[in-house]
Amino acid sequence: MAINATIHWGLILRVDTPQVISQEGWKWLLSEARLPFNFDGEIIGLGFRLEEKLREFGFRGSEAGQDADFVDVDHGLKPAENIVNWLELVSVTPLIEGIKSFEAWKLKRSGVYTVSTLEERILTKGTEVDWPPLIGKIY
Repeated sequence: MAINATIHWGLILRVDTPQVISQEGWKWLLSEARLPFNFDGEIIGLGFRLEEKLREFGFRGSEAGQDADFVDVDHGLKPAENIVNWLELVSVTPLIEGIKSFEAWKLKRSGVYTVSTLEERILTKGTEVDWPPLIGKIY
């Protein structure tokens, strides 16, 4: 599942990291997860001012450059997908009536095929919506 970018403009963190994360960190992170609102199983949308807490748990921030585990996706001077090598912002386009276009965050090289709306409705790629790489309506 991709994370709706309209909702998430704070920190985005990837959960699959090469380094060890403390058990306390995983417990805290899972307590913050709200599927499908801010967690898709691969990335989680978090609020601001959590950088130090995440570092204490073992996650790497901007000091790790492209390999950072979390990034501030607030559209500032430099787009987040240019700061880390694992995140991308995709344009979600409707394939059926009643859905408006929006953007979503997803892990690069991910096989996600769903995204949540602001109303927490789950939409499926190829059925109700599409995003790059485009597959079109499959049924």
